[in-house]
Amino acid sequence: MRIGFLGLGTMGEPIANNLRKAGHDLTVWNRTTSKAKHIVSKGGKLARSARECATGRDLVLTCLSDEKALEEVLEGPDGALAGLARDDTLVDLSTAGTRSARSVAKRVADRGATFLSAPILGSKTAAEQAQVVLLVGGPGAAREKARPALHAVSSRIIELEDAVQAALMKLCVNAVGGAMVAGFGEALALGASGALPIWKIVEVLQASPFHSPLFLVKGELVEREDYAPRFAVSLAEKDQRLAQEAAADQGAKVPINEAVRRLLSEAVESGRGDKDVAAIADLFLEWAKAKSR
Repeated sequence: MRIGFLGLGTMGEPIANNLRKAGHDLTVWNRTTSKAKHIVSKGGKLARSARECATGRDLVLTCLSDEKALEEVLEGPDGALAGLARDDTLVDLSTAGTRSARSVAKRVADRGATFLSAPILGSKTAAEQAQVVLLVGGPGAAREKARPALHAVSSRIIELEDAVQAALMKLCVNAVGGAMVAGFGEALALGASGALPIWKIVEVLQASPFHSPLFLVKGELVEREDYAPRFAVSLAEKDQRLAQEAAADQGAKVPINEAVRRLLSEAVESGRGDKDVAAIADLFLEWAKAKSR
């Protein structure tokens, strides 16, 4: 397939590279051009603008950090929307929320094209190994068209009939993840404040009915004080905000989500915004005067 890919960040670059390795005719665009060097050096093409990247493609994919970044790429005379023609398909891999999905779907439809929301479940490592899970929502014909490319970058595709539903499903998943990582960080600090070793707390949690791969992975990071971003605190906070916006639109109450967002906001304000979400445990440990080392 002739594919245009916009957004070569933490998740976008490995996903785009997997499309290249699968043999697709790949054209990429990124605001920071240097991030495209690896893909271009391996045979990918570099577009001069978002519009050029989206013009004349069988499939156009976007992978941006949030709804604001997505808007910047889509809109304007040189934006990706301007490059879409009738019967084209735009697939957004970003976690941009339900409001964005609804708005983008309308604007894409106004051009006679079709929109799929396909937010990603998984880490950078999973993206590199083509093992992410994709939540793909939108018209059936467009899902069928996109399926070969999406299979090349994922281990599983979960399909929904509507783009907004796919966006909402991702927010539900990340609401649970935010609550888990916040509760985990709080528990580590509670134990450490009473001289329990971090590794022992993690070991016992993994032996309990509440065990989770998340606790094992993030516990090892906390033990090593390794907060290099696999999934940044600022992005986790953004996801909780988007969940609150969806809840407000739908009439749901999300008090746990609100508490988690406040904690993540405090982590951002403390200078941990660009660190891995495991750094929320570091904030709790600091409050408890029980840093892991």
